Amino acid sequence: QDFEMIPVGKAIVCLIWLFWIIVIDNTVVGQDNNSMSIMDHSKMTLSEIEKVKSMVMVRDRVIKKPEYNPTYGTTYDRVMERGYVICGTNDEFPGFSEEVYDNEDGTVVWKGFDVDICRAVAVAVFGDTDAIQFDIIDGVTRFTDLIDGSIDILSAATTYTFTRNVQKKFEFLPTTYYDGQGFITKRTLGVSSAKQMHGAKICFKGSGTAAKNIADFMELHEIKYIPINVPENEKSQNVYLRGECDMYGTDRSGLASNRLGFNNPELHIILPEIISKEPLGPVVRYGDQKWSDIVRWTVYVLFIAEEMGINSKNIDTFIDNIDPNVQRFMGEKNGADHPNLGAKLGLTATWSYDIIKQVGNYEEIFNRNIIQKLGLKRGLNQLYSQGGLLYAPPLK
Repeated sequence: QDFEMIPVGKAIVCLIWLFWIIVIDNTVVGQDNNSMSIMDHSKMTLSEIEKVKSMVMVRDRVIKKPEYNPTYGTTYDRVMERGYVICGTNDEFPGFSEEVYDNEDGTVVWKGFDVDICRAVAVAVFGDTDAIQFDIIDGVTRFTDLIDGSIDILSAATTYTFTRNVQKKFEFLPTTYYDGQGFITKRTLGVSSAKQMHGAKICFKGSGTAAKNIADFMELHEIKYIPINVPENEKSQNVYLRGECDMYGTDRSGLASNRLGFNNPELHIILPEIISKEPLGPVVRYGDQKWSDIVRWTVYVLFIAEEMGINSKNIDTFIDNIDPNVQRFMGEKNGADHPNLGAKLGLTATWSYDIIKQVGNYEEIFNRNIIQKLGLKRGLNQLYSQGGLLYAPPLK
């Protein structure tokens, strides 16, 4: 399809050139005069050159970035040698992950719920919230970057599904946000339910779970609709705002985040239906138990701290506490009978203390990113003791 608009003669030249690069593994186009000479003879237009360049980039990714198949401890070793964690996340998802301008020192910083989960991992490993690099991903690259090892952890509102776990071999860690897919539409349509959207044009992207969820919901309720498939290089909300569809569906947290960026958010309504289960959380590559345990227990520490009433402001008051469970959490329970837990994962004795001191517990992370930014309630994202679904195994 990339050659559909290129004349046959030029296409043949392009194919020969690509074959030469793939077999000889020559320098990518444009790095020196020699590599450009083959293209000069083809007399291709700039747009045609860009088409070929993009194909070469894909070729490089496939050949030079083979599938990463970690074994026990190899990811941890790579991270330690590098000196920082690489986290894949979105850059335009207010409340969850975005680059924002910091008025205090004039820098651009990463903020959000998913960002804080990654920072907690960086603290667990290095004791430093800044020992991290954020790589921007999208609906497609989030998985390819995990497969080829470009990122160490994916924290980008990714839904835990059977296929992604079993077939694609991704390991989903504890769910950090229990969500469900919903719909957003314009108030001017005068509807109060998705079941009233007969004949509506509905936008969705084919790379996620939204398309299947929408089809299932509409079939169940016998609603006829016009599907509008959004290209991978587009965003559903942009297609919707241009008036090319009547509504679109994604996780309700995502809808709230999207609406925040609309020019007139009050003109759009999130409909009440929740049509799916969307357990969201961090993901790592299958096969490295040590690394997955580090990320898994980092998340659990956020839950446990809230259970114990420990937060970033009061944690120092728990030093030398008489409760053995608190002592283990603080890294004080040492000795033959009570070895410090961090050592079992290659972490310091105070790794859990450091996480809460620098990042905060789950409640603090949720409040500053979800409640204050998006105005959403905790709902199912409460501790089990408060009627929610957050439950952590014992830290012992």
